[in-house]
Amino acid sequence: MNEIIRTSFSALDTFKQCPLKYKFQQIDKIRVPKSKEMVFGNKIHKALQYFHSKEPVSPTLDELQNFLKDNWDSEPFLNQEEDMIYFGEAIKILKNYYNFYQKIKEKPVILNTETRFEVLLENKDKKCLLVGFIDRVDKTKNGIEVIDYKTAKRLPSQQDMDNNLQLSLYCLGLLGHWPQFAEQGLENIKLTFHFLKHQELMSTSRTKEQLDSIKEQVWQKLAEIEKSDFKPIPSPLCDWCGYKKICPMWKHLYKEQFSIDDEQVKKVVNEYFELKEQNTKNTKRLNELKEIIENYLDKQKLERVFGESGYITRLTQTRYNYDKDKLKQAIKALPRSEKKYKILKATVKKVKK
Repeated sequence: MNEIIRTSFSALDTFKQCPLKYKFQQIDKIRVPKSKEMVFGNKIHKALQYFHSKEPVSPTLDELQNFLKDNWDSEPFLNQEEDMIYFGEAIKILKNYYNFYQKIKEKPVILNTETRFEVLLENKDKKCLLVGFIDRVDKTKNGIEVIDYKTAKRLPSQQDMDNNLQLSLYCLGLLGHWPQFAEQGLENIKLTFHFLKHQELMSTSRTKEQLDSIKEQVWQKLAEIEKSDFKPIPSPLCDWCGYKKICPMWKHLYKEQFSIDDEQVKKVVNEYFELKEQNTKNTKRLNELKEIIENYLDKQKLERVFGESGYITRLTQTRYNYDKDKLKQAIKALPRSEKKYKILKATVKKVKK
């Protein structure tokens, strides 16, 4: 019996960000404390699930905010001040969402929230079970809409939306969970990110060809994972990684005891950056001085200027620049035997010849 590989968008995205983080999380199963960002996003998602699960009589704004308050988790936050900042932002988002939703004249029929899906992908002798959760699935007058809540500040471009892996996998998940929706046509399935900080919705859709391509991409990514040596990829995302203290890229920073060699290399690193900063300042100043000298030479019509420590001579270089269209026409006019001087490979020497 062939083994079935289990994966998700979250796992594939983690491998893309950092293969070592993927190994720690998916293979070694090393648990890390909940991050404040994770708690922030999770509690907002839970509050919105509660809000829509009570329809057709939705909770009031006070009930919604009280739900968040009763289920809030203060553990990951450094202090009470930080805790209150995040909680206040979450309350603000829910208030804005509530007002946003109340203004919708033709409210959708919400088919489900936190819909768990499983999609079995088969490739020759291998099988992959793709799993995940869809925040919300609506039935609208135009078809079906998949909605995923985002607490991020940055809005993607439409091109990013049209190529987004997560939304493609959610489309596959929707069709796996409710195959009858495929009969309505993929063009009637809208895939939407709802950016809660801005109350902005961005949507896209998928074609059959795109979904077939996504399946191939999943298999390619699984093949990369299978062959991977799981090297870490340092990035700004490291600041939000729970594995930072055990990552080899950050090992020196988190050493508990320092030897004489450690202290020595620390001083060397500091000196290196001091010299680098000094060189940057010197380079900037040299360019400023060159510009002053160039202006003086132009104004006085000179080619050399003297100081007490030496002199500076301006060297004039002649460079040839050719109009490619005209050059192409000229080459076409040459006898056939000389057409070997192709425009894209032409050098100054060949052109002069």
